[in-house]
Amino acid sequence: MRKVREFSPNVLGPLALALLVVLFYWKVIFGHSIFVFVDASRFFYPLWKWGGEALKQGWIPLWNPDAQFGTPYFADPQMAYAYPPVPIFYLLFPPLAAFAALTILHHFWALLGFWVFARHQGFSARASFLGSFVFGFSLHVVCSSWTPVALMTISWIPWIFFTVEKVCRGEKSGFLFLSIAWAMQLAAGYPVLTYLTTLAVGMHLLWRITTNPPQPPFFKVGSNRNRNKPPLKKGGWGGFSHVVLLEKVFAAGFIAIFYNLVWGLSFAELFKLSNYENGASRFQDLGWLDFATLLSPFDQGHPLMSGYHGPHYWVSTYFVGLPTLCLLIWGALRLAYRKTPWGLLPLLLVLSLGVLGLSTLLRSFFPGYSLVIHSGYWLALVIFWMAWMSMEPLRDFTVKNPDAKNTLLWAGIVVGVFFASFLTSYFTHAPMPFAAFIGSLALAVLASAVRHPGLRWGALALAVVFSLGSAASSLNILLDRSYYEIPPSTLALLTKPGRIFFTPPLLQEAVILQGDTMEQAYEAAKEKMYPNWPLAFGREEAPMYNTLQLKNSFEWTFNAFRYSLGHSREVLDYLGIRYVFGRNEFEDFTKVNSGGTLVEITENTTPMPRWFSVKKAVPEGPALDADFARAARNHMDYSEACFVEDASLQGRYERRSVKSQGSSPNQLRITAEGKGKALIVSSETVYPGWRADVNGKDRAVETVNHSFRGVVLNDGETQATFTFEPLSFRLGLFCALVVCGLWVFMVLQGTWNPREING
Repeated sequence: MRKVREFSPNVLGPLALALLVVLFYWKVIFGHSIFVFVDASRFFYPLWKWGGEALKQGWIPLWNPDAQFGTPYFADPQMAYAYPPVPIFYLLFPPLAAFAALTILHHFWALLGFWVFARHQGFSARASFLGSFVFGFSLHVVCSSWTPVALMTISWIPWIFFTVEKVCRGEKSGFLFLSIAWAMQLAAGYPVLTYLTTLAVGMHLLWRITTNPPQPPFFKVGSNRNRNKPPLKKGGWGGFSHVVLLEKVFAAGFIAIFYNLVWGLSFAELFKLSNYENGASRFQDLGWLDFATLLSPFDQGHPLMSGYHGPHYWVSTYFVGLPTLCLLIWGALRLAYRKTPWGLLPLLLVLSLGVLGLSTLLRSFFPGYSLVIHSGYWLALVIFWMAWMSMEPLRDFTVKNPDAKNTLLWAGIVVGVFFASFLTSYFTHAPMPFAAFIGSLALAVLASAVRHPGLRWGALALAVVFSLGSAASSLNILLDRSYYEIPPSTLALLTKPGRIFFTPPLLQEAVILQGDTMEQAYEAAKEKMYPNWPLAFGREEAPMYNTLQLKNSFEWTFNAFRYSLGHSREVLDYLGIRYVFGRNEFEDFTKVNSGGTLVEITENTTPMPRWFSVKKAVPEGPALDADFARAARNHMDYSEACFVEDASLQGRYERRSVKSQGSSPNQLRITAEGKGKALIVSSETVYPGWRADVNGKDRAVETVNHSFRGVVLNDGETQATFTFEPLSFRLGLFCALVVCGLWVFMVLQGTWNPREING
């Protein structure tokens, strides 16, 4: 019976957290609902579905030929294909099931990670449960489901700190677990959050080293193994020096980076060829109104309110529940923070509030900080710290028979915080649900009067659930699964193959969803086939919705149409664009749909195939814009002539009949029947890693029209195979396999001992 009593809190806690997640997502798990809000439907669902279908055909999707004339897929960190759960889930399950499971399970992983971290820190089961709830159901974490890679990355934060603490205490498995946790967080798809987590770990270690407090007593949880934890000694944790400690942490970080070279090397290649620097120059920092969400969660608006257009909620809310804020203030006034790094919370708050200017200074002097284009990225760590610190005052708060002075102090804090929240909500016209506000206030006040520790904790926990839980549930925004399952009626009108193009005005509309209700707004976006939606239904698109796009493709998409109507018409043919969404001035286009529909669709009846041959090649100039102007001035016919990067290729060529066959994401075969020397050109992006094979021999892949692939075939050569085999991926894959081998070796050597996990 003794073992059952000791073990049960460590089992019941995770079970209770799992039950909370099930209750929170019951409409998804047991009903017919699914995640749709913001980037969940506009970006991740269609792109992940495309990658999953390629994977089920036996291909690692290194390249996506259907988006923006071809673009790297695996190299984009937001595809998260080096993160095992994403490819595994999409390989084993249907797209919708995989999509839902990734969100729900990572939400639970965040809660479980905080529970394990808190128990390992010596907090009681009650404190650990409350801290896990505050972290996992904070509005920031809940809203991260709208950007699934953010949720996946955030879910590893408590695991990182858990494993760092294991290393600090000299536990044998700490190094292995830390390297794996860090590697998985970096692979999860939002590297900037991993970067900030690493900075926070550095701050935490610096705090520990400089303060070097005495080892706090460990609660007797789990089993007798916790009674003999190594005490803190002068110079370090677990009996070894600070230098050795830092060496272990740095080594674990190096292993994590080495594993992620599988996508990181390819990403470095993509990054320097992308337009990311244009987006990175537009910094977005949180201000005082965002900080007011600490008291009033909806002071910046609620996504379901009429006319709401922003901001992106997952980087603009501090709300952790009003009773949690009361508890943090109580702990500060009572000087209850003895083992948590409380001094770092003000620093994290300052970093998250870009209005204070510290982030601008860091971007100028700190390596890599220029990639932190939104100070709100710090919010996940701010929330983690507040949840961490909220647990420590509980030991003081839940004492038996509290004295009158402390009771009055708590009641005063509660009244002050709730009144401040009421005023903030009143002036910003963003009230919280009345029943939840009053219920939480009543329970928080009641907690100060209850004499029994368990009932006192129960009243406080319920107050947090009323305050935080009601706000969080209102942001769990779902639609019926039919939204994804039933194709848009527009798709039935697109009966011929070819790329889809969206006019610039329509692209501007796509940024902001519009409609009288959320359902209408999202249904309209679906019917208009906004960028990325075509990929979910097997169609090719020219513009795509992504923060990371190739410069050359981007310029062709937006700059080629600025010179003349005639040049624009030639470009549409050359790029193989069959359907144009949005109003245009091309009189020879055929209207596909009748008036009164959501968007005007017209058909180009003369698009060129992706691969064809030309009669003439002329040397390209130093700039694409200048060649566009030259082409427009000379009425250049892209079906007859092209620009070539290699000036030695200029001249006349014979025409061939070109057909492409056996197409797959990473490979393409063409046949070109005919005689004489031919220049075969395409509207498919040229990119490092593409190689051509002609009659079993390597042949140079030529750059045509500044941005696209071509190949020269001599007389008698009629076939060519193009394969995307980037050296960066092969080298990165080798590095990842080496790291996996190292992890297996460490496990076999007994480095991993599951009995060391406290919870």
